[in-house]
Amino acid sequence: MDRFEWEPAAMPDQHGRTVVVTGATGGLGLVVATTLASAGARVVAGVRDLDKAARVLPAGLDLEARLVDTSSVASVTAFARQLAADGIVVDALVNNAGATLGTFGRTDEGIERTWATNVVGPAVLAEAMLPLLSGPSPRVVLVGSNLSQRTRRVPGPGGVDGPDDYSQFGVYTDSKTAAAALSVDLGERLRAAGSDIRSVIAHPGIAATGMNDQAETLAQRLGGMVARSMARTAADGARSTLWAATAPDVTEGVFVGPALRRGDRRLHVVPVRGTAADPVFRQRVRTFVDEVAARAGA
Repeated sequence: MDRFEWEPAAMPDQHGRTVVVTGATGGLGLVVATTLASAGARVVAGVRDLDKAARVLPAGLDLEARLVDTSSVASVTAFARQLAADGIVVDALVNNAGATLGTFGRTDEGIERTWATNVVGPAVLAEAMLPLLSGPSPRVVLVGSNLSQRTRRVPGPGGVDGPDDYSQFGVYTDSKTAAAALSVDLGERLRAAGSDIRSVIAHPGIAATGMNDQAETLAQRLGGMVARSMARTAADGARSTLWAATAPDVTEGVFVGPALRRGDRRLHVVPVRGTAADPVFRQRVRTFVDEVAARAGA
């Protein structure tokens, strides 16, 4: 396991690189998008609200907001197709957008909302973006959760079937485990195909972002308060994603992020562990996503 100090000031010059960042109007995504653009990158900010993007994305940088809802297969597919139609070649995709939701619900495509946002959308977007990824070190970066490293639970693909079985923390953990499994699966398939594209997972630790506020019950809000009391700032939490998106020597298939203790600012690079490393589970989740994508016409 590697541990090292790294700050965004050490990031290589980003002029000439194009990076797509989803969920770029707040929290980690906003920090990642603006930091990359400030370093010279052309950044395509994938957002759900163009009016909000106009308010929060700073002027004077090469930052373009484009509409995409990562809970929708149709939306992520259209987003990737439009980038291709516009002739945009991408060096890195940062799958940052995510959700932890207080109540059970399904999308218009029939998928539980947490899994739709955290698992299906990012996986379909990554597949759709592969033909656009190029450059000297192309990569797909998934913003994951350290919870996936710590669980041995094997969730059923797609999440729970109704509100009686719904637990915000449990479904979120399961979804991030499945997303990590798909990131590993993508990397292995890319290697087998001889591709130069790397698949990397970065986690922010416990970061103070708007996701901690996505709670609807008193217990969930209290849990969010506890999380915020332990949290790193969004800028601190974004360091691992920035490193994973820009480091020339990033290793494919790794899980990188800070330790739980806020005073330890080192980044820790470790193998993917737990259920996400199980090839049987990976195949089950991949089959589920492929079936959802096929029904949606992706």
